[in-house]
Formats: sequence, structure tokens, C-alpha cells
Amino acid sequence: MFGLMNCSVSQINIPAVLVANGLGASLMLVILVCKRRQIQKTYNDSRFFYWMCLICFTLCLLETAGFILDGKVFPGARQISLIFNAIILMLSAVIAYLWVCFVDYKLFSDTHRFQTFYPIMAIPAALICLMSLANLFVDVFFSISDRNIYYRTPLFIFPWAVVYGYMTFGAFLFHHYRKRVDKYLFLPVIVFLIPVYLGSIIQLFYYGISVIWPSVALGLTFLYMNLQSEEAYLDPLTNLYNRSYLLHYIQHISKQAKKGRHVIGIMMDVDGFKQINDNCGHSKGDTVLQAVGKVLLRATRDTAVVIRYGGDEFVILLEKTNPHQVQSVLDNIHRELERYNSQNSVYAPVSLSMGIAEFDCKDVFGFFQEMDKKMYNEKRALYSRRAVDEALTSRGEG
Repeated sequence: MFGLMNCSVSQINIPAVLVANGLGASLMLVILVCKRRQIQKTYNDSRFFYWMCLICFTLCLLETAGFILDGKVFPGARQISLIFNAIILMLSAVIAYLWVCFVDYKLFSDTHRFQTFYPIMAIPAALICLMSLANLFVDVFFSISDRNIYYRTPLFIFPWAVVYGYMTFGAFLFHHYRKRVDKYLFLPVIVFLIPVYLGSIIQLFYYGISVIWPSVALGLTFLYMNLQSEEAYLDPLTNLYNRSYLLHYIQHISKQAKKGRHVIGIMMDVDGFKQINDNCGHSKGDTVLQAVGKVLLRATRDTAVVIRYGGDEFVILLEKTNPHQVQSVLDNIHRELERYNSQNSVYAPVSLSMGIAEFDCKDVFGFFQEMDKKMYNEKRALYSRRAVDEALTSRGEG
């Protein structure tokens, strides 16, 4: 129903329509069942994704019904066709709008941004919905003949342009901003858009088969698989990579050893973190961990992999570096920490003890052991200095 050319009822391949849309609906049903159990506990981006899947499921069913009804004459058939095709156009605009909302919230997680900008962004979709409702009374985007045959009007290009405009804008938004936000994202928008665009072209030239919404279902399924990878590899508190990703990354690097890959690792943990938890509460401790994650991201932007190793420990991996670049990263970390400490009220200034080691792409255990040993040597030296300072202070007071 989403192609641009009209044709006769005889060109409709009902068995192919049933198979394609049945497959699309089945894919969406599986995802909906899996997501339904956790939807109340997730963020807005997951809710957007859930509604996209629900609408796609509905569209697979509606388009199938529309094709089956096309050319069938019985009391009320024309009115049913009008309603179904109007809903299809409305939901097409809505799902495209939700795609942009999903990408934006995935990038920024900013409710205020969403509330101020996206009511304006919704205007094209709202216009399509209103004009589709008007199509129940006057031919706007399509017409239904007395013999219950569907025809497109020249204005049908308008909803088509709005839908693909939304999808293309979502892709632009992601590629333009993904390096400017403090997040790692498993959101390859291409795996969503390619099936959609291919399905559109195929149905444009081969009317009578239904591939648009099965193609959207396939794109959403690919997207769902990548989102599952994100959940497996991202730490939910800091949005950094977690230990599972670290092990995956190290294994990949080890396999590339013959290509001369050079990796420097920096392991660090928060000094006095237990005291922060004990004196300020675990919620404050979580806030400090989130802040440290952002500090490390800002200090290493686009130059390193930042990982929450566990608890208050973090690891930074830098490839193709020289001593000057490593020192530059360390300086950036200290500068960002000073900025955070000057702008935030904390139990004590946040500082990090660090250990640096070079990975030879062979001895993984030795690599982590060397980073850990150097980190704790620095921490012991820090605590020794603090003990001496406290002793001198105590004598002075005495």
C-alpha cells in the first residue's frame, strides 16, 4: 500500500502478502513479548522502541487486511477500506516520528530537550494524521472506488516524503551527535534503514507484494539484537563499557597481535571511596562513580576505550600511543578532576590512583597484574603521605 504507483487488483499476490506480513508480525510479536516484561522498568528510549514494534505489528496486520479487501464488494467494504488505509498512513507517520524520538533520547536522555523541541518536530506527523482523517470524507492521499479498489492521488507523495524525511533525519542526528555525547552506543542506524529503503524500492516497482512493513520489522529486529549487545556490554550506572566488553576487546586485540597493535592500559580506582560511602551514603558514592566516568570520557574523547572494571575501579585502553600521548591523557584526567572538585560539593576531593602497563597481546594475566600492582603502589604512597601530613598536623596542634 506504500508504493507510489497504482495498479489493478489482479497484480496483488495474496499468498506472498500473507507470508511476508506474517513473518513481519511474528518477528514483532516475539520482541513485544520479550520487552513487555521489562517495559515498566526501562527508560523512555526503550518505551519508544516498544511502541515502534507494536505499531509495526499492527501495520503488518492492517496492510494484509487492506490487500485482501481490495476489490472485494460487500456491504461496508468500502468504508472498512477507507478506515484501514487512513490508519495505515497515520501509523506510518507516527512510527517514523517515534524513530527520531528514539534516536534523540538514546543520544541525550534529556527530558527537557524532548519536551521543548519534539512537539515542534511532531507537526509534520500531526498534519499527516489530520489529513488522513479527512481522507475518510474527501480524497486527499487516496481514493476508494465504488468497486472497492484503492487508488493514490498526487498528494500521496506528501506522507511518503514526511516518513522518509523523519527516518533520514534520525540517521543524520545520530551520526552528527554520537561523538559529542558521553555515551557509547550500539545503535547502527544503517541496519535499520537499509531494509526499509530496499523494501520501499521493491514495493514501488513490484506492487502486489508487501515488503514495506516486513522490512521495517526486519530492521527493528536487527536493532533489537544490537540493543541486547548494548545491555550486555554497558555498565548501567556509568554508561561505560563493562568488564565483559573489556575481556571481549582484549581477546580481539590478542588475535590481532601479528598486526603490531600497540596497547597501553591505565587502571585506576577512587581514593577513599569506602569513606565516601560510609560518610555520605551509597547514593553519593554512585554519583561520584558517574562523575568519574564522565571525567574519563571527557579526558579521552575519541582516543581511548573507557571501562568500569568493577566497584570503583576503571580501566582505560589506548592504542597506537606514544609516551607524550599517554601523559596528555593523564594531564587531562587531572584537569577534569580539578574542575569537578571545584564545581561540586563532595565529602573530600575526588582523586584517582593509577597504574600503567603495556599489553604485549600475549600475557593477559600479566598485563592486568602489572596495572594492578602499580596502581596499589601509587595508592600506598598516597596514603603514606597523608599519614605523614596528619602526624605533622597533629604535632603542630599539640
